[in-house]
Amino acid sequence: MAPVFVGFVEDDQDVMLNREHSEYEWLRFPDAMERATLPGNDVVLAFVEKHFVKKAPVEWLRIELAGQVMGDY
Repeated sequence: MAPVFVGFVEDDQDVMLNREHSEYEWLRFPDAMERATLPGNDVVLAFVEKHFVKKAPVEWLRIELAGQVMGDY
């Protein structure tokens, strides 16, 4: 089991990589699930899509950051 973090960003959000990463790619959920290599990652992605994308997350999961509430829709 591994922790999973979900964040919402704007379409034009800049991505900053640290020394542990050399590249990134935005994928749609079906493509990400197809590419998942660790057992269970596809299940986690399906859960995130169901509970955070197809419907708004519950209020107590939202985090206020610098005067704005993350997860406003």
